Amino acid sequence: MSAKKERRITLRLTPEQYESIRAKAETAQMSTGAYVRAAALRHRVVVIDGLPELTHELKGIGRSVNQLAVLCNMGKLREVHLGETWQALGEIYGKLRELTERETR
Repeated sequence: MSAKKERRITLRLTPEQYESIRAKAETAQMSTGAYVRAAALRHRVVVIDGLPELTHELKGIGRSVNQLAVLCNMGKLREVHLGETWQALGEIYGKLRELTERETR
């Protein structure tokens, strides 16, 4: 469980500064407060372009596998061939490797 945030820091920004920070937080898929905390505490904020599309694909595969598992448990399916699923997961894994290798350079 994370510690309760009891302290507040107030700062003034120009509209341009605020918009720049807000845009960076949105790009990082973080709240403005979380982004400012991470940046102020010198945590590395990493943005990987293309990640939302891959997570969308993974969620879709997960839903499909879950539906197949339910049908198997109900006895409506006896066997399932997951060759295409394994292939899709392999492609996603390859794309993730490319994205992370690009980030570490």
